[in-house]
Order: sequence, then C-alpha cells, then structure tokens
Amino acid sequence: MQNPTPTQDPNSPTQDTAPTQDAAQAQDAAQTQDAPSQSRDSNSPTREAASPTATQEPTAPAQDPTLTRDPSLSNSPVPARVPAVDPTPTLQTVTQPGTTSDEPPPDLKQRIKESYDAIAVAYNQWALMHRSDRFDYVCRLIRLLQDDRSTNGAEEPDPDLPSTQDNIQIISLRGMQALEVGCGSGVPVLEVLLAKDMDTIGVDLSSTQIALAKAHFPNQMAALQAVWAEKDMMELRYPPDMFHVVVALYSLNHLPREEQTVFLARVHRWLKVGGMVMINFPQEEREGDVEEHWLGHPQGWMFWSSWGEEKMMQVIEGLEGMEVLVKEVKGGDGGDEDPKYVWVIARKNYETGEGPGEGGEGPSS
Repeated sequence: MQNPTPTQDPNSPTQDTAPTQDAAQAQDAAQTQDAPSQSRDSNSPTREAASPTATQEPTAPAQDPTLTRDPSLSNSPVPARVPAVDPTPTLQTVTQPGTTSDEPPPDLKQRIKESYDAIAVAYNQWALMHRSDRFDYVCRLIRLLQDDRSTNGAEEPDPDLPSTQDNIQIISLRGMQALEVGCGSGVPVLEVLLAKDMDTIGVDLSSTQIALAKAHFPNQMAALQAVWAEKDMMELRYPPDMFHVVVALYSLNHLPREEQTVFLARVHRWLKVGGMVMINFPQEEREGDVEEHWLGHPQGWMFWSSWGEEKMMQVIEGLEGMEVLVKEVKGGDGGDEDPKYVWVIARKNYETGEGPGEGGEGPSS
C-alpha cells in the first residue's frame, strides 16, 4: 500500500489485500488480540521493538516484537481471503487528474490515515487486481536473499524441499527479519515473506488496514511471526543492524520529499550487513501533488511527492556501502496511463562504523 510527522520515538511496527473477515469483525478481533510470549527458535535472532531512546530497554511481553515464536506453530496455514464487496474501481476512477500544491498541509499524515481508513476495501480490491508487479519483485527479492544465503554458507539447501526450475534447491529464510512500511493488509509482500518463514513487522498509518492484516494472519500473529503496528513510518525507532529486509512499496511517495531522504538514511542504519531494501518511487519529480477523489471515492484525498529518478538514485547510491542490485522503470499499478515508477533493490555490503545520520535536506541539484 501506499503509506507514509516525524519527531516522536514510539514503538515498532504500514499495505495491500483482501481479508478473511469483513472490516468491522477484523477491527474487533484486532483490538482483543494479545501476542503470547513464546519461543520460536533458540538460534533465531530476536525481534526488537522500537524504543523512545537508543538506550531504552524493550518493554512488556503483551505485544512485544522482541519475543520469539513457538516452533510448533510454524506450519500454521494461511486462511483464505474473503473477496471485497465494493464495486470494482475502474481505470478511469483511478487516474482522475489531481491538483498540485507546493506545500503539504500541516495535518498531512492524519488526512492520509483517514483517507486510507475510508477507502481500505476499495483500495485493496484495486491493488489485488494489479498486484503482479509487487508479487514479481518480492519473488526476485526472495531469490536474491536465497542466493546470498547459499553463497555465504549461512545455510545448506534442504534436501527434503523441492528444487526450483533451474535445479537449485530452496534455501530456508527462517530466522530472517523483515519490515514493511505501508504494508496495508499484508498482501502480497508480507504474505510471501511469511510463507518463506521470515519474521515480519508490518507498519501502516491506517487502523482499518492493520485490522484487516491481523484478521488475515491470525496464526502467524499467535506464533509471533507477524507483528503489526498502526504508525507513521517517520516515528519508527529501531537499533542498528536489526533487519535483513526492509520494504517500502508505494509508501515513500506519501512522505514529503525531505522526509524520504531522512527515512532512507534510517533504513540504511537498521539493515544488517548483507541486508536488502526494496522500494519504488515515481520516476518524475513531484514536489507535492494532491488528488481529492482518488479511486473515485468522496473521501479519497491523497498526497504524493518524489525527488524523481535521478535525484532519488543519488540518495540511495550515496548511502555508504549500498550496492544497487536491481533498478527498473515500470508503469504504475493501474496500467499504462498511470505514472511510471522506479523499482530498486539494494544491498548493504559492509558495516559503516557510526552509520549515517538523519539525512540531509535532499539530493544535490
């Protein structure tokens, strides 16, 4: 999902799909769910909640992402999704022209949250119709992670698992930790990562989307394999070297451009050596575009911005030790008439000492 005020230091764990229950039931279920304190695997890295300060200890076991899950629950099935009931959005409703604003409104994040809450079902249905790019790229990310793990000798292929088409046995990603910001209801990105047995944190501004995600993955939540948080991505705080994977698809573009630069510097610090980030962003530079009725919805107010391809690549390549593995330009989720997006997968190749700061004002001109 596309998601995005900085300054706070709350806890951890924002995007796409259709649920197992309707939205109202999902929210009720999400509000009453407690995450048990179970042990996943003594050799697996622990999952750490975002802390207000760099030295603060993690708190409380109730929904604490530092807890690990019970191995006995690792094979829990993913429940089937119930199709959305709203009318299918058409390409015409998706591509209505927007108006341009030089400055984002002061209540930008709240307005985006309220909009995604209102259009959640319609958005998820539309995104499900146009999920192929997301699915294809997350599968490429998985292959890159598997290749790295095999090459580095982190794990041998499991002889009991089937071989891929090119006769390479599947490498388990168990114990790897992934963060998706703008996660929506968790499909398809976290759905795929969970299926590969990764531990995941999903973050989204929308309470409706987070409720749908919790309803969609109850078994993974019970096993503490999936943790969800309704939060602005700019409020996230994690220790260095925590994640093997960070994903932000159609979410960075909901931040003001200066915040995008800051956030990518933070992601660089959160990644382990060998960790990968997968993002996309509009190819054209956009200072701040507003559309009043996105997806044809009366409450579909939405904001987008972008440094554009050249300047954003300056930001990514300027992060010490980052190597761009994949860079491609694709049409938007809605078809040929949508803005083109740049898709990037990059790897942090070595430790960078103190790591980058909070990021600068933006890329050079």
